[in-house]
Amino acid sequence: MSELPVRLGDLIEYVNEQSPQGGPLERLSEAVEVSERVGEAADHLVGHFVDQARRSGASWTEIGRSMGVTKQAAQKRFVPKPGGGTVEATGPFSRFTKRAVNTVFASQEAARSAGNDQIRLAHLVLGLLTEPEGLAVKAIQEQGITVEEVREVAVQALPGRVETEIPENIPYAPDAAKVLERSVREALRLGHDYIGTEHLLLAYFDDGSPLLDANLDKDEAEEWIKSVLAQFQKED
Repeated sequence: MSELPVRLGDLIEYVNEQSPQGGPLERLSEAVEVSERVGEAADHLVGHFVDQARRSGASWTEIGRSMGVTKQAAQKRFVPKPGGGTVEATGPFSRFTKRAVNTVFASQEAARSAGNDQIRLAHLVLGLLTEPEGLAVKAIQEQGITVEEVREVAVQALPGRVETEIPENIPYAPDAAKVLERSVREALRLGHDYIGTEHLLLAYFDDGSPLLDANLDKDEAEEWIKSVLAQFQKED
């Protein structure tokens, strides 16, 4: 292999170049080999190709085989489990900006207001909309889509109220946990050492949910975000 790149986006491109004619499973196998030679981005590199393999219809048995592990081991590593806890500026949220942390807080309150005992993708979307000055909302509006339009779709996707008591710290459902995980991956892919609302927005697109994908274009959003951040760097 040639010298490894550093950024996650370059690593993904590198894996694709190493297996130009291969399918998702072949590239996943290549990603596992590459991941052994990288540091912090390793799990997110493999996770990217696990997501691709799953979307292509590969089973967990096939994915485990490509990774050289059992089906159970692959699932344990890459299937998020519901989890709770308060949002703090330490642990998994230590790299989140203040606005990004605020959106996660707001998603918990959205779940509570809706009488839901798990934070789902729709709640995260509603939380994202509470930061109108964040890059995520601005990227949405840049495509001619209003906050009200997105909120309406998210509200319609909320689950029904539960009759049980809502816990103080509402746990994340697997879909929401996956978005939070992918937001870190998006930041690494773009070469950023923080997670902002823009990374949360980009993480939503890979869920396959109609909440945002039906009206928004990820590539367009990403290019706008990059251009704005580049302008910020010039001003600094």
